[in-house]
Amino acid sequence: MSELEKLDFLLGSWKGRSVDQFGEKGTLESTLECTREPSEHFLQLRGENRKDGALVNRAIQFITYDTKAKKFIGKRIWSYGFIENGEGTWQGDTLMLQIRFDNAPPEFEGTLWRSFIRRYGDKEIGHGLYTAKEGGEYRLYGETRQNRVPT
Repeated sequence: MSELEKLDFLLGSWKGRSVDQFGEKGTLESTLECTREPSEHFLQLRGENRKDGALVNRAIQFITYDTKAKKFIGKRIWSYGFIENGEGTWQGDTLMLQIRFDNAPPEFEGTLWRSFIRRYGDKEIGHGLYTAKEGGEYRLYGETRQNRVPT
């Protein structure tokens, strides 16, 4: 099994929610679609979050595995206008990516970020962010728990 195939459990449709997470008050409803696009060398994840039915954000992410560097590489484009660049490893049941942003908003200045995807089981995942001020410890910024949508 290739390193990227370890993430094949993500293939399919997911739906979930988070409450009072990611700097938002209230409930965010989320959807996620994961496919092998544009080829077997990538996972493509398309997601969106809504609050009270209104769109909060959309994102498209590509994940691949760099066999030379022995790291997962992630690129995510957010509807907010910035691009997330990550690299990391599979740690137990969690893919952890150290990330940096292109075109980051000013409020991100001096902040470090980690993105994660966690496998809770065949039908449940979590994904989210950890954040830290430079020199400080990382803390959970938010996690969305999602369940597999039956086909």
